[in-house]
Amino acid sequence: MDEEYMQTSDFPSDLNLEGMSEREAQVIKAALSRFMKSYQEKPEEVDDETWLTQRFQEELPNLTPEQAQALSRETLEEIHQYDKNLTSLKEAKAKGKTTEEWFAENSTEAASGLSTHAFGQQITELDTALSQANTQMARVITTQSGTVNQQWNLDGFLAEQHHVNSFNLAAQASSSPFRAEVCVPGPGQTYGKNSFDVVIRDQSGHIVHQYQCKYGANAEATIQMIRRGNYNNQTLLVPPEQVEQVQAAFPGKTVVAQIGGTDKVGVHSEALTKAEAKELQFKAQKYEQIPQVNWGSFDTKMLAKYMGKQAAVAGVQGAAIATGFHLVGKLISQEPMDSQEVVSTALETGVDSGVKAAAAGAIKVASEKNLIGVIPPGTPIRTIADIACVAVENVKILSRAAKGEITMGEALEEMKCTTTAMVFGLSLGATGATLGAAALSWVPVVGPVIGGVIGGTIGYMAGSKFGQEVYEAAKKVTNTAKKVVRAVWESAKTVARKIPLIEKLFS
Repeated sequence: MDEEYMQTSDFPSDLNLEGMSEREAQVIKAALSRFMKSYQEKPEEVDDETWLTQRFQEELPNLTPEQAQALSRETLEEIHQYDKNLTSLKEAKAKGKTTEEWFAENSTEAASGLSTHAFGQQITELDTALSQANTQMARVITTQSGTVNQQWNLDGFLAEQHHVNSFNLAAQASSSPFRAEVCVPGPGQTYGKNSFDVVIRDQSGHIVHQYQCKYGANAEATIQMIRRGNYNNQTLLVPPEQVEQVQAAFPGKTVVAQIGGTDKVGVHSEALTKAEAKELQFKAQKYEQIPQVNWGSFDTKMLAKYMGKQAAVAGVQGAAIATGFHLVGKLISQEPMDSQEVVSTALETGVDSGVKAAAAGAIKVASEKNLIGVIPPGTPIRTIADIACVAVENVKILSRAAKGEITMGEALEEMKCTTTAMVFGLSLGATGATLGAAALSWVPVVGPVIGGVIGGTIGYMAGSKFGQEVYEAAKKVTNTAKKVVRAVWESAKTVARKIPLIEKLFS
């Protein structure tokens, strides 16, 4: 992202996500324009599945007709399922139920065919993935300055978790008393500018080693990231192929590719290359640390309710990340786009499955052509369709907020619902049977960024005035979200402390 623009823009300081640049936003914008123009010109007698199949064949000629049709069918099925979940949630809230209660009830119903053990195992793994993503999002949202203005590597936080997990597994296997953890601030605290990323503690809880984890695209990028901070009292943790060059740049520092393995702490984590970290970025962690206990001794409904709170946290934090809207706003200022009547009609009437399908198709094509770093080729279309659905729904919410029909607080609450419906579908709904934790380990992070690009573009497709209203509303909701992130996060942790299985995560 252009540093000068970030400083002079009136948009709230925001997340600069590695793998999502202005160029990549332009790629998505162009793909969405092609898809939407094609949809607007679609003959009435051609149904959406046939149209989308044809688009996939034209955009991705390597697909067989059967593959293109299967992709089209899955996209529309997922959009239908998402809309069904969101409608169910809205109806429940209209009757006085909370999002957490809806999530718990529907999760229990979805797991009716599973044993208590299997359900407990599944929902705890899913919660671990979502909790991990939320924790890392909090690290960039709740800084001491209250701003989000730093370069952030999605694969970097997965690298941190990899080192912690592999270290603790080794420590457990060798009966070592040491344990590693990704650092999380306590209640009422925020992350310091140069705070530790990972620490190793002894059995008394005292910190033995502290690390700053930096996973730049290459050694030069990692060196620049380190120079922007002050890590005098921390060991630098970097990809193994970068150790020699980083060490040469900082001769007075200790640079390592694993945690532990010292005179004090013999056991160590497994080194992780940048390429391996990138691969982890879009795959679920194995969560081998989940304790083997009698799952029947835990209240699975409480677990499900807690996961519902985690979904709400994801929704609030997602609303606090407006990178996508920011990028589109800049692109539109450089090159205004033509409005599409089909878009404005869909947003006004709510009959928007075609718009959602076009958005999902555009993302999928850009992904398969390897044109956007944060969504790699092979990402399931159902995951992409859910991100597109949230984007379109949030545009409608922001439009109502801009017109004064709802307050910014009410808009934020509704945006929590759009994310909760997505999390349910990707974890425990029909889609969750095939995606599960793999999706939740990164969707709460990537979703808001890609969703902002899609949402911002769709907003301007409905007309320049409409788009500007959505853009302005996004700025205001972002500020509202940042003010309540801590409260929502603390609420989730309060529930967590009541569940013996996961209370240690917040002790």
